[in-house]
Amino acid sequence: MTVKTSNTNMPDRLDLKILEILQKNGRITNKELATRVNLSSSACHQRLQRLIDDGWLLGFNGQINIKKLCEPVECITTIKLNNHSNDTFRYLENRFAELPEALEAFTVSGTCDFIVWFACSRMSRYVELTDSLIEECSEIVNINTHVVLKQSKVFQGYPLDELL
Repeated sequence: MTVKTSNTNMPDRLDLKILEILQKNGRITNKELATRVNLSSSACHQRLQRLIDDGWLLGFNGQINIKKLCEPVECITTIKLNNHSNDTFRYLENRFAELPEALEAFTVSGTCDFIVWFACSRMSRYVELTDSLIEECSEIVNINTHVVLKQSKVFQGYPLDELL
């Protein structure tokens, strides 16, 4: 069997199957993974290590049930700028990366420039965060907040069959 070693090569059929399985169950044992893709444990481990080394797998993390720990205030926030300079975008992208309450942030096209998902201990903390962003970045002309009432769908991984 020839194993690709360059990250410039696209994953083959078996690699994609491994990726698909892992994004649904990152705790699967190598032995079970090998069985599911019809490879020896050694060959499966080598493919998995190559996928990690070549950047096809970004990491493994557990999804906690936050509702068992606390009831965070979650907000989806849109941010509109009056200045589209690279420095402004870079500043805010770095600022979001520093904020532990900013769970995800997207630079987008359309009627706003950023969409940020926040989870805060209380609404007053969210207000503090957005107020500080406005004070720090005068290019922000509008912050629109959408309080999450419930999550209707949880991200379960990319639909590889539909995307490729």
